[in-house]
Parts: sequence; C-alpha cells; structure tokens
Amino acid sequence: MLLRRVFDSTLAQTSYIVGCDDTHEAIVIDPACDIDRYFAIAAESGHRIVAVAETHVHADFVSGIEGFVTHHAVTAYVSAEGPEPAWLASPTFTQHGRVRRVHAGDRFEVGTLVFTVRHTPGHTRESLSFELSAPHGRTRLLFSGDFLFAGDVGRPDLGAFATDGLSLREAIDSMRASVASLDDLPAETQVLPGHGAGSACGTQICNLPATTIGIERVINRAMRAHADNGDFAGAIMHGTTAPPPYFARVKRLNEHGGRAISAPPVVRELTSDEFAARCQDPHFTVIDTRPWNEYLDARLPYSVSAPFERSFGPTVANYLDDDDRVVLIAAHTVVPEIARVLLRVGIAPEAIEGFVEAATVARLATGSFATTGVDDISPVRVHDLVSRGAATIIDVRTCAEFGAGHLPTALHVPFTHLRAKSHEIPRDKPVVCYCRSGNRSARAAALLARHGFDAFNMRGGYWPYAGRGYEVTV
Repeated sequence: MLLRRVFDSTLAQTSYIVGCDDTHEAIVIDPACDIDRYFAIAAESGHRIVAVAETHVHADFVSGIEGFVTHHAVTAYVSAEGPEPAWLASPTFTQHGRVRRVHAGDRFEVGTLVFTVRHTPGHTRESLSFELSAPHGRTRLLFSGDFLFAGDVGRPDLGAFATDGLSLREAIDSMRASVASLDDLPAETQVLPGHGAGSACGTQICNLPATTIGIERVINRAMRAHADNGDFAGAIMHGTTAPPPYFARVKRLNEHGGRAISAPPVVRELTSDEFAARCQDPHFTVIDTRPWNEYLDARLPYSVSAPFERSFGPTVANYLDDDDRVVLIAAHTVVPEIARVLLRVGIAPEAIEGFVEAATVARLATGSFATTGVDDISPVRVHDLVSRGAATIIDVRTCAEFGAGHLPTALHVPFTHLRAKSHEIPRDKPVVCYCRSGNRSARAAALLARHGFDAFNMRGGYWPYAGRGYEVTV
C-alpha cells in the first residue's frame, strides 16, 4: 500500500496520498488547491489518482476538491453530515468527475482498500474521519482531519465560521461525543492528522507527524478529560485566542467555490518601469520577501514586509484585503513556491501581478520613486518615549506572551489581527511595535507605515527592554 504524507510547512497542513498496490489506484485526502503536485507524487510510484476525499470544509487553506472534479475524472467524497456546499449547486465537472456525499457508516473503495466513514463533529458540524484497515490484517489507520491531532483536538470555536455553523456550546458537546466514539478503537490504531505543530486549528498540537490512539489516551488533554470525567470544556478551550482573520475569507471560498485551479499560474517578471508604476498605484500591494535589514535599505510605498519563511502564508493573508492585487519582490527561484502558498491562503491566481528580483529594487532611482517605511529604534529610546508618554506602544505578540509580561500602557494587538484592527490605533503619536525578537513587530510596523502611521520597530523585542530593568507589567 502506498501512503505518502504531503506536508505544507507554511501552514503545518497535511494531505495524504493512499494507493492500492494491486490496482495502482490512489486517493488524496484533504488536498489543497494546487493539485498538480499530487499527480506528480502519485506518478512517481506508478499510481493513478481516481478519488479525493475531504474531512471537512477547511478555513486555513483553499481546498483542491473542486479543482479535482472540474479538471479530472475522479470521484470526490465529501461530508453529508452538514449543509450541502453551495458550489455543488452549479457544478462544472469534467467528464466522469463526480461528487458523492457520505454519511457516518458509509464505505467506499479505492482498489482493494476499503474506507469507513466516521462522523466526528466538534471542530465543525460536518467533520468526518476516514478509517482504513490496512491490508493483510495490519493496524487500522484513522485519517482524522482536524478532529484529532497529536496531543490536541481541533478548536471547537472555529465551527462558527461556517454556514449553519455550530455554537460554541454545541461544538464542545459534539467534540466530547466524538472523543467518546473512539473508545472502540484499539490502542495500536495509527492516527494520521490533518495538521502538525504550528497550525492555528489547534492550540497545543505536538510536533509529531503521526500518533496512535494509545499514545493519545495518555498525552491528549481532551481524551484524558473524557476518560477521567473531568473539565472537558476547560481542557479543550485552554489557550485559545481569536482565530486569524483570513480564516473567514477562506471558509467562504471553500463553501461557495471559485477556486477550481488545475495548476498554479506562471508569474512573470516585471520590468523596472512596470514595477515602479505599480508601486505608485495603491491598488497594488508589494509583498517584499527580503530579510528585514534589506527591506530597511530600500522601503517602498504600499509594501508589506513578509520574508519567505514558515509564517509567510498566514502573514500575507491577514494583511491583504479581498480585492488587493499583489506584486512580489523575491528571487526567481522561489517565486513558483510563493505563488503556491498565496493560492492556498486564498489569493486569486489573477491577483498575482508579477515579481522583480531584489537587485531590480536596488537599481531603481529615487525621486518620484520614493522609498518610505519604518526604522528600528533601541529599547533605550523606546523607554524614553514611554516615560514621556510620547508614543503609542503596540504589543503584537500572542495572548500568552502578553500575559507573561508587557510594557506599561501597551495596546495588545496580535500581529495576525493588525490589519483588521488598525483603525483602533490612535494616530496622534508615533507608534512603536514590539514582539519577542523583533521579527513579527518589524512586519507589523511596516504594515502600519503602509497605512499612514509614523511607525517604528523596537530592535531586539521585549526581553532586551525588560532585561535593562525598565518597568514592565506582569
């Protein structure tokens, strides 16, 4: 049997390719929208993708289900335990492409592999898990989607994003019942979750690619609370913060369709003149993927600093509006992968206008092509501003970090929510952003500068400030 884990480190999201070695047929579970990569992986082992399945309507990435049935002769298995997705009302399927809605207890086959559907709501109303008994009597596999993670369960508060979504109380009660439904599974059952550590779909996901029911009965707070008849709601809600704003936009896309992508777009390189013209146009947003120090050397109007690293996708998604068009500053070697990440977090293919290399930016003349942006300032200078009440201080860290200690009078606006809440920040004083190390706050300060604030970034972050003995609030 073929079992390939396809992991997206920028979203800590996992898809699975499962193939029958007898018929060489394969299924993809929880595919993202850039579906061409799954065909390439399956072809490497001589398998042919004939089916796709989705555990639930996702909020953190754009699904590839619609793209598969629109462009390929596959059968898609989606949940019938919730409302019918709106995109199914006006299908544009290719010949032999079809969708089968499945309920708890239903079975479907891929070659000689038999999958059994389990309804495991709580994260969302319609959430499913797919159980597979491995060939030759080997261990069962449970593809648990966003229901069960290593060390955690899916956030119950995210279901409210959906059409006909669960209330928080309904979600918690449903999650308790879903956890209880696993009591019949043997301890050696392998659990293959939809996310790893770093995903915002959970709060305490362990850094394990897979786990077992037996391990989860020991380490998983929700399963322990169920077994001990303890505070289940407290266990699964501990540490939750406001979900990233872009989740609502992606959830709507996955419910209503509009991203039937067969392959990522080819992003063209812009000339210097084309790039300069778009930098002056507020309809375009420049996504600058260079390191922060290089960004400081040549800061551009309307730009967002977002180095191409693990948090790139959510950072950009949270900083863009629905109708923004994007220009990239990036090395040509990474542009194709950047385009894939942008598609997964909801950026339309036609919105990616083009790219330039960093060298092009460095060669551009000043004058009408003015550079604007933010400066790093030292903790000593920030302390002086705080002492005189001469700046608005913005803490862009998480709730847990803020609660452990912060600068006096600091406003708490997590950096992923800054775009949505920028209108709440006073404009009568300069704004100083800080985080733990200076990376998140650098992006936050750049975003505020783009929206007209006199913004600064505190160099080094919170600890150099606190370490000097300056007053902090705990």
